[in-house]
Amino acid sequence: MPKFDTLKMARGLNQVFRPVEITDIDENYHCFIVRYSGDYISHSHESDEFVHILEGSLLVEIDGHTEEVRQGMSILIPAGCKHRPKCGNMALGMVFERKGVQKQMDPQV
Repeated sequence: MPKFDTLKMARGLNQVFRPVEITDIDENYHCFIVRYSGDYISHSHESDEFVHILEGSLLVEIDGHTEEVRQGMSILIPAGCKHRPKCGNMALGMVFERKGVQKQMDPQV
C-alpha cells in the first residue's frame, strides 16, 4: 500500500494554483496538492470539490459569502457553486475531486 508524506510534498511546491496529483483514488476520483497565494479566478465545477488545508489559511468566497478555512480544517464546495479561493500569505491544501474537473477551466491568474 502506498504511503505519502503529503505535507512534505506540498511544502516542495513552487508554483501557486498549479495542482500536483498525489494519487488516483479510483477510476473517477483523484487527490492532489496545491499551493495557494493571492487571489484565484471565480469559477464553478460540475462536481463536488473537497479541500483540506494542510498549512496556513484560505478564504473561500462561495455563493456571495466568505468562509475562512484554517490549518487542519476542510471545506466541501458543492457542484455548481461559484467560488474563489483567496490567500493573503500562503497556504497548502490537499484536494479531492472528480478527475477532469481542472480541465473544465483555464486557470489564468
